[in-house]
Amino acid sequence: MILNRFRPARIARQQRAFSLVELLVAMALALLITGAAVAMFTTSGQLQREQERLAFMKENLRFAMDFMARDIRAAGLRENGAVDLADGLEPADPGSAEQNGFIVRKAGMNCLGNTGPWVASVYTVHANQLRCANEAMPPQNQPLVEAVQSMTVVALDATGEPDWQNPVALRIELVLRSTVRNQTLTHTLEFVVSLRNAVLEQYHGL
Repeated sequence: MILNRFRPARIARQQRAFSLVELLVAMALALLITGAAVAMFTTSGQLQREQERLAFMKENLRFAMDFMARDIRAAGLRENGAVDLADGLEPADPGSAEQNGFIVRKAGMNCLGNTGPWVASVYTVHANQLRCANEAMPPQNQPLVEAVQSMTVVALDATGEPDWQNPVALRIELVLRSTVRNQTLTHTLEFVVSLRNAVLEQYHGL
């Protein structure tokens, strides 16, 4: 009987609730862990979206590469079948080997879908866009790819040396750049396009 008197007090001590300080500490820890998890999830989601965006831009860049290659190959072809490379391929700055823009002229269709006996496609990079335009006044512009930081174009002769006077190919480098949360993602695509008519002229001249 005497032992039973102390049992309720001992049980009460064992079942006592958390103190206010303990609750505050537990809540603070829970908030810190939750905040860290949310921040990690948000960052991971943003990086994943940026990677998907970069992959989409790469696909657009490959489309632009194929698009430009088809246009460039026929540079200088006149309506009567003659070849005029002197006027069919023009650098943006004749005084430099490396260019950030160029013009392709030929009979048929340009990059905007305009047709005629001698139409032009003007390729430039402006405001982070790879653009195609014609030579109308004012010119019509069509963005081909977004987030293009730069374009470098070099005309190559038959020996592979830079030469805008006797080119047989163009070497083009496009640089994509995108930034998210202070992380910069870049992608460089370099390709060489043969000037079909110039190559044929070189072949017949052998």
